[in-house]
Amino acid sequence: MRMVLESLGEPHHVGLAYDAWAPVVVDGRPESLGKVLDDRRGEWLGKLAGLSIDRDYPHFYGRWKASFGEPDAHTFELALASRLLVGHGNSSGTDVGITVHHTWGVPVIPGSALKGLLAHYLDAVHGPGQEGDPAREQCAGGQGSRGPGEVYRVLFGAPEAGGKSAPARASAGMIQFHDAIYVPHSVPEDRPFAADVLTVHQKSYYDSTGQSWPNDYDDPIPVAFLTIRPCVRLLFALSGPADWRKLAERLLRNALEQWGVGGKTSAGYGRLVDPSRLESPKEGKAPLGAPPPASLPRPGDVVQVVLLEARTTKGGWKARHEASGCAGPINNSPDVPVDKKAGDRIELVVASVNPSKREMYFRFTQEPPRSPSPRAGNSKGR
Repeated sequence: MRMVLESLGEPHHVGLAYDAWAPVVVDGRPESLGKVLDDRRGEWLGKLAGLSIDRDYPHFYGRWKASFGEPDAHTFELALASRLLVGHGNSSGTDVGITVHHTWGVPVIPGSALKGLLAHYLDAVHGPGQEGDPAREQCAGGQGSRGPGEVYRVLFGAPEAGGKSAPARASAGMIQFHDAIYVPHSVPEDRPFAADVLTVHQKSYYDSTGQSWPNDYDDPIPVAFLTIRPCVRLLFALSGPADWRKLAERLLRNALEQWGVGGKTSAGYGRLVDPSRLESPKEGKAPLGAPPPASLPRPGDVVQVVLLEARTTKGGWKARHEASGCAGPINNSPDVPVDKKAGDRIELVVASVNPSKREMYFRFTQEPPRSPSPRAGNSKGR
């Protein structure tokens, strides 16, 4: 079967090439069966990244976009400000899967993923805050005795909840989230995929389920996988009543820019923004993806930042260093005073800086900055 497939040449469908054309081990050590050997993985992924989409795909894209011409539907484009990895848990010969369009093999974000992202974002960012705030309770997605709030129910639907005193009937969501698909010709030569590498530094620790302590002498193990490259544009589509659809679009845009979608979002993957922000940034603002200013704070420096409304996936604070535009999480978020809120400006210690991704990690401390220690010569005569 493999000889027949290989005789047909390389396909335009990346998903098919990723599964059926993978140069996996068919004999040898049992633990290697069905895996792509490390010495072949880089070359193979490079070939996949060099594949262009099928030349007939633009015709399908045109029909797909035209199908949303009804008054209750709306489409809009967003562009990737970073790499995208959807479906990384899918089975593959590289241990890192990828989700592509089933028919055309182009980048796709399933509508179910977008709906789940927005439901989590709405509940975490606009949901329960101060007790008794009705506006925030309407956005809550909790499954308590009363069930989700009104806004949450309208957007996503909810099962029956509540008791005899305050019953809440089951309802279907009024907004339909369609798959987001690749916009043809949005990247040179219609090659939207790129190879990436994740390096595992403590393999023995993870393999031993905690029986072996992390150390400094393990060999780093790079794991190559396939992603979708930055600047790729995707077409999003929503259906439903106009007012609710506009609300869903605004919230979805915020969630995709601030949280990202897919895998490795904590490392900056999956961020999507309006294409104009990548092509023609406003005066005084650097375009997304551009190198940060040459002078950046160093780890250990104390800087002033603004707390962001967006939170980490675990609910921790994020902050932005406005002087450089770099943003990132506060590692010890629980130590931030409880009276602080989004928009407040506070001083934090820089924990690490990633200039290429415009990321900065912070640490909160109440200790004043240390003054330089006295020279050794000053202690003479003690």
